[in-house]
Amino acid sequence: MPQFEVGQQELIDIHHYTYLIDMCSLGKAPAALGQLVLDMNEDLAKKIYYSTQNRNNYHKMMETKQFENSKAYRNFLQHFMGVEWFGEYIGLGLSDINPKEKDINCLTQTVFYSQDLMRSQQFRQEYEFEKECVNEMARANCRKFNSMFNGTHVATRQYRAELSIGKGFTYSKYNTLMHFLNVAEAYWSNPDVNNIQVFGKDIRTLLAVTCQKIFFNPRHCGYYYYGPLELQGHYRNNLDLALGSATGQAGPQVSMTSGGRSDLNYLTIVDRVYEFSYLKNILQSLFESAKGKRFKSDNGVLNLMMLSLQLDFGLFDEYAKLLNIPFMKDLQHEADTKELQVEIANLIYDFDRKHNADAVTRSKVEHLIFQASYNFIVNKNFDLHSTEFKLIQMLNGDPDYQEYVLLCKIYMSLCQINKSVEVDYYKIKCNGLFHIVIPQNFSKKTADYLEQITIHHSFSESGGIMKYDDVSVFDLRPHQPEINLYTIKLQSKTDVQSMVKYIEFTNVFQALSSEEQYLVFIGDNVILVDVVDGKEMNIRINQVDAKVSTIFFNEAISFIPCFKYTEGEDVIVFTSRNIHYLVDKGGQFCPDYYGMKHELVECIRSDELFSDLNDDPRFRQSKLSDLVTESKVVVYFPDYLLLVSSRQQLINLLDYAVYIRNVSFFILVLFMLERTSMKLTYQEKKDKVVQITG
Repeated sequence: MPQFEVGQQELIDIHHYTYLIDMCSLGKAPAALGQLVLDMNEDLAKKIYYSTQNRNNYHKMMETKQFENSKAYRNFLQHFMGVEWFGEYIGLGLSDINPKEKDINCLTQTVFYSQDLMRSQQFRQEYEFEKECVNEMARANCRKFNSMFNGTHVATRQYRAELSIGKGFTYSKYNTLMHFLNVAEAYWSNPDVNNIQVFGKDIRTLLAVTCQKIFFNPRHCGYYYYGPLELQGHYRNNLDLALGSATGQAGPQVSMTSGGRSDLNYLTIVDRVYEFSYLKNILQSLFESAKGKRFKSDNGVLNLMMLSLQLDFGLFDEYAKLLNIPFMKDLQHEADTKELQVEIANLIYDFDRKHNADAVTRSKVEHLIFQASYNFIVNKNFDLHSTEFKLIQMLNGDPDYQEYVLLCKIYMSLCQINKSVEVDYYKIKCNGLFHIVIPQNFSKKTADYLEQITIHHSFSESGGIMKYDDVSVFDLRPHQPEINLYTIKLQSKTDVQSMVKYIEFTNVFQALSSEEQYLVFIGDNVILVDVVDGKEMNIRINQVDAKVSTIFFNEAISFIPCFKYTEGEDVIVFTSRNIHYLVDKGGQFCPDYYGMKHELVECIRSDELFSDLNDDPRFRQSKLSDLVTESKVVVYFPDYLLLVSSRQQLINLLDYAVYIRNVSFFILVLFMLERTSMKLTYQEKKDKVVQITG
């Protein structure tokens, strides 16, 4: 199996299962192993889908119990994944299987149909959509599928191995993994060794060493020689598992017989296949011989090559500190594979952004690594028009791509180890530097909020504890720390009440030292809330004592929920998406009473001036709801005149007035906003739906 897959035990088990199938087909497997395959197939029978095989409803699937009582069940147990099974049944499906798909039918899953049935139905036209789709799939695949499994198959067909000069790219003493490991051990303390001296400039050498084939048999001598099969053609011979091969697939030619010279399988030796334990012991002795000294050379390709081997063979945790890789020193935990996966993904992204002059992309390189891992790199009959050849040409054009190829290979290995294509993480700025934190429970909204807040406010980190001023908020020392934000509810301390019963804050930080202390960030302001005796709350706004109040502004504006300084009469109005007001409708208000739905600001558009990429002034029309941000407005006692310092505060206050259902306050703010705006447009009606009334 490919080297990048050996980090995941489930994939090893699947390869072991297919190996047992081969042994059973040869008749060389002991009875215990044969029974093991039967037990596996019995479990798989509950997870496959089998057609009813009736002409009137063949697009339907059998129930599991119905399938177990059919004649095909015994055939499935004994021959599934073998030539006998695929010679009789064909699996058809429209697309790749999605495990999360809840609708199970013949269009979303692969279903096994009888080949005889499909041959008779493929050219029929059906009125039912599902049947017609199945027939179309049969028309497109049946003939090609049958050509693979027709004729007589003999599992014990003989092989003839050939070592042809010039065909193999890796079969030399300089292009093998062992040559690299010898150089690494001999020149461990030499700072001048580089990748050009070891691998040369041809990217195929790096691919051959990186994309090893691995097998599992501790009693084996350590490795064996292997390569593709040479298929006899009319004009030239093709290699079935050669990189960039024009055949495009590897059919069951190893067991097909047609008489004559083709009764032998001609195997062309081009590579070594290593045993897992044998190679792991060699790597372990290499790192042990370093005696704790870090690799002297800072060459990126050589260090990334050893990092790739450490990850695939389970040596990363113990020997990661021996590598001379700068970005690993910045990790919160040096031997954490999830943090490493995030860092590698960011490096690949940065590389793609800087090198966008050619057509090399991450997906193409990963596909090339996949092909080189499952196939063999050969020189003979390399298709010059293949996508692999064109990509190799582009990769050879820039030496930096050697490091890029290794980054992609490491990322593929980490995906197998972590069983995840992408790792969810929080990006937090502390001490002026960004830190990658992989939490136990991830939330996309929390990730965006934490990145935004830590950029605008100065957080510090000391001894793995994240702090704001003297308040500790997160413990970052565990590998997967618990990062939680909270919701708190504040009630007015005054005897006066309004339609707003209480104020609720979301995205609140809780202090580590006490469960009764909270931090709230709004704009450039910090609100510190201390809970006393489980009931009373002491509130400080930027270190100044305050309290939640409901203030009577005047007869027109009436009551406004806000904050008031304890030692003064001045009032603070905060506006933020993280503040929620419980408005008591009193059983008499419709949600869109007088058009005071909160969505009202979405029906008001404003012409805004901005500068484009060429620094030229431009106008655009935006919804007011898209312009809402966070702000703090101080209203001074005793007149409570609304004095704002920017137009942005008016937009925020307009949204706030709609939220608390204060019509008078809304009209006042809208009047001031009209005077400070170039143009406001009201969408009163959309089609036949009235958007603004009253």
